[in-house]
Amino acid sequence: MSRDTHHQRKLSICFVSDFFLPHVGGVELHIAHLAGKLAERGHKVCVFTHSYNGDDNNTDSNNNETYSGVRYLKSGVKVYYVPRVTIRGTNCCFPTIFGVLKIFRIACVRENVNVVHAHQGGTLSHECVLHAKTLQIPCVVFTDHSLFGMNDDVASIHSNKVLRMTLGEADRAVCVTNAAKENTCLRGGMNVVPVRRKKTKKRKGRDDDEEEEVVYELRGFDPRKIEVIPNAVDGEAFYPPSRATEKRSEGKSKSRSSGSESSKNISNSGSAKRSGKKEVTIVVCSRLTYRKGIHLLAKLIPLTLKRNKNVRFIIAGSGPMEPHLREVCEKTHKKECKGKVEFLGDAKHENVPNILRRGDIFLNCSLTEAFCTAIVEAASCGLVVVATGVGGVPEVLPGVTMVTSPAASEKKSTMETGMGGRRRKLKAGKPKEITSSFLAPPTVSGLFEQLEKAIALVANGEIGDREREALGDQILQKYSWSAVAKTTENLYLDVLLEKEKRKKKRKKTVEDEENRDDEKRDDDDFADRVIEKCTSQGVIFGPLLCCIAALTKLYLKALEFADPAENIRERSNFLTTTNNHPIIADSSKRQKKYGNDAMHGDDVDIGRFLVSKRKRRRDRRRRE
Repeated sequence: MSRDTHHQRKLSICFVSDFFLPHVGGVELHIAHLAGKLAERGHKVCVFTHSYNGDDNNTDSNNNETYSGVRYLKSGVKVYYVPRVTIRGTNCCFPTIFGVLKIFRIACVRENVNVVHAHQGGTLSHECVLHAKTLQIPCVVFTDHSLFGMNDDVASIHSNKVLRMTLGEADRAVCVTNAAKENTCLRGGMNVVPVRRKKTKKRKGRDDDEEEEVVYELRGFDPRKIEVIPNAVDGEAFYPPSRATEKRSEGKSKSRSSGSESSKNISNSGSAKRSGKKEVTIVVCSRLTYRKGIHLLAKLIPLTLKRNKNVRFIIAGSGPMEPHLREVCEKTHKKECKGKVEFLGDAKHENVPNILRRGDIFLNCSLTEAFCTAIVEAASCGLVVVATGVGGVPEVLPGVTMVTSPAASEKKSTMETGMGGRRRKLKAGKPKEITSSFLAPPTVSGLFEQLEKAIALVANGEIGDREREALGDQILQKYSWSAVAKTTENLYLDVLLEKEKRKKKRKKTVEDEENRDDEKRDDDDFADRVIEKCTSQGVIFGPLLCCIAALTKLYLKALEFADPAENIRERSNFLTTTNNHPIIADSSKRQKKYGNDAMHGDDVDIGRFLVSKRKRRRDRRRRE
């Protein structure tokens, strides 16, 4: 199969993660956008995650709906919400190793999955990578979204051990920045070790007969198998205020009265008001936790307001450090902060673009970030970004934006002015270069210094609608979900093509390959996996992983004996041909028969399993 024809192949992709909608976060939105774009490219995509209960603290506070069973997104992506016990206060499942194998096998067989893409964040993704390799899924990819410690404490030691196991099973790994790639390589056990000394001939000008040369060997996960694919931003939601004005005016009625009213409403929160009063609005939109540097923000806000009377803050988000931040602004420094700090609380994601467009500067005080999608979204809305230069943040922001003159067509265009209908030509401004982002060390003095520069830049009128639109265009061109989906698709296809070539070479080198049994070849591959784990994962952790892999293989054999894959496919084909239901259309008959947790569409078979499991879980809770 040639490379061009291979890249036209349609895949069946399964995303696995503990974090997914309705909970909103960076990983959740990344999976949702990427899955939708891959579905648009003609691939079959599903998501495998745990269920969300309305009474849990893990979901959005404004959403009390229960998500369990199979649902469909508007993009047509199927989502398996599997009932699992989660750790309270987080979205991570309790580790069971074997508990998810049965339902994961059913989902992979039903969807004919040939690509499993797990996303870092919890135990479910690590377990499914192990199960995918046991199920002999051709392509297994793992994405690491965050930066973690290097064996600083007990939690880091154990999590890094699990990461090594996952990277050993994965065919490829993906990181969002080069800093994240370096962090993943070091945590994954990459190390260069001297293995032997090699004698070489003496060089000219030396008296020794021979000299020794040290030979090094790379151990751990090969960094060449890690691809850097950044996150992206939704250009349909995040755009500068000038475009928001155009879209709102187009959506209004054609009458002049309604048009004037809309322009007034926009000017109240837009750049007209800011330019008239010289007021600078700083937006903070993040989770209010220690990792986001809220303790630095609590000291920075009073200091900034004391120096600048024309500055106000908008804070969107919630978290454990919200009471501390409110106390500082409302009690400790009430004089400086009175009427200057607005707390919006936990904002829905669909409202974030409008919040960002209200501001001039976006402030991010994080102590560690692998990518930080929030600063990319803010820059796409035309905000000047002041952020801590930690992790992968220096790679993400452009730093400088070139504001070009209007196009030739715009130079020749004319516009009406005055009642007499006079016309004048638009004057084209000269290209100029502006500083669009300011990076600082994670200290109060460093952030204050850079924030003062950004405030002076905006207050002097150097950042107008044209500059904000240029900044937004620069970010949207660099971080596009279509480009990310295409790069990810090529990664999947390259892995499959490489495995097919390797399989052909193996058939040519092994004698009497046609007479060998398929099960024997599978056992040989499994034996190689066990040997590799035992030799590369340490004295204690290696044998433990060998036992887990062996037990997983035995459990899978038992599942195949009890419920063969052919039977699952037959049931799936029968239900698909006899039940044609629209996307996300609930069936009232199924809801009466199986309850609110029943499946949508043609997924009754797997729905019975999930519903019965959920009922047993409810009964157990009642007994307790």
